[in-house]
Amino acid sequence: MPSFPKLRFTTTWLINLLFQTKGDGLENIPATGPFIVVANHASFLDPYLIGFTSIHRQVGFMAKEELFRVPIFGSIIRYCGAFPVKRGGYDESAIQSFHDFLHSGKPLVLFVEGTRTLTGELQKAKKGAGMLLFNAKVPVIPAYIDGTFTCWPKGKLLPKPGKTSVTYGPAMILDDLYREKPERATYEKIAVRIMESIANLKPSR
Repeated sequence: MPSFPKLRFTTTWLINLLFQTKGDGLENIPATGPFIVVANHASFLDPYLIGFTSIHRQVGFMAKEELFRVPIFGSIIRYCGAFPVKRGGYDESAIQSFHDFLHSGKPLVLFVEGTRTLTGELQKAKKGAGMLLFNAKVPVIPAYIDGTFTCWPKGKLLPKPGKTSVTYGPAMILDDLYREKPERATYEKIAVRIMESIANLKPSR
């Protein structure tokens, strides 16, 4: 397996060639320490756009466990910082991996809608995302990913070239919600605020 810098260079070159990726608001990304990027999810391209082209540090992200069973691909995403999560229920192992990654000082990407959109429109954030942020209490950076749904929507076997971008906003202010009780209602409030912050970054047409 190539070193991470070499893999970054190759992947970044290829993605930029095919998808003309643009990053905006990069000044909002912390240079050191753990943080969480909360983003919408429209395509298999999304982790690569954030992890290899916009953030110049190795990041971790959750991926459905089925992907790790795919020959070669599963090994590659694990090498790139992905760890498996069982969808549809409480996955204690994935949650522990989530916090271990942050405790190691590295950033994470969290696709808060839980799955890729079928329409290209934003979905509701899962309350589980709110729970993870409540317990992590690290800087939270909202991001809106644009163009990937057109290039590679769910259900299409292969992507097509096109223009894509990631827009990062300032760190979210969640201190008021962090002071509330650790319960479903609090997690749902955090989830709502996440999606409001992501939606505010959506480019106007």
